[in-house]
Amino acid sequence: MAALDQVCGRARQLGMACAVIHSSNHLGMLAWYVESIARAGQIGIATTISEALVHPWGGRLAMQGTNPLAIGIPATPDPLVLDMSTGLISMGKVHDYALRGRPLEPGWALDASGEPTTSADAAKAGSIAPFGGAKGYALGLALEVLVGSLTPSALGTAVRGTLDSAHPCNKGDVFIVLQPAAPDRVSPVSDYLGQVRQTPTSPSDAPVSVPGDGARRRREQALRQGIDVADPVWAQLRATAQTSQPDR
Repeated sequence: MAALDQVCGRARQLGMACAVIHSSNHLGMLAWYVESIARAGQIGIATTISEALVHPWGGRLAMQGTNPLAIGIPATPDPLVLDMSTGLISMGKVHDYALRGRPLEPGWALDASGEPTTSADAAKAGSIAPFGGAKGYALGLALEVLVGSLTPSALGTAVRGTLDSAHPCNKGDVFIVLQPAAPDRVSPVSDYLGQVRQTPTSPSDAPVSVPGDGARRRREQALRQGIDVADPVWAQLRATAQTSQPDR
């Protein structure tokens, strides 16, 4: 956040500012950062890399990270917030399915030998498919090379430290903040997003949404009803809490 505070301030003065970070730990979801930037009236773009978890299009072994891209743009009543991984699914989802004993969908992952699998346990040692086929693979690779070109970070299978506590973290992050030259653009952007949401759909389809709508609905639901946690995870959390209690 210290770097983000700096670039937001500089973008207000200069119109645009960029922060490149290396040796940082897991950032969590990038949406939180770009949404806070957008709610302050600026445009935020963020990307980062991870351990190699995704196989190249046509490949059999994990060679690049899930490499998310996030964009936040001011609008009313809520900003547009895109936060997407370039992997078809997250490794967190694979672990969640494994804990719940659920099979993966065909095409989501390969096992350690590079063979297609629906076993979440086998996929943990294998790789995730890129989203969108060749295009998603190309975008993920470009983001990894972009971050690696701007930061002194590791790339590909050399990345360590965000999925374990044994290795120093050696990945990189990039944040770009832009100050809109015309603040009155919020109104036309908001009107346009409203038109997109009102796009007619077939009777069986849900209403059209724009990036950020679904996350806000899920957040509100979680605040009202709580979060569904797999039983083994809850047991681990309780055990950790008990062992972390100070001696009395």
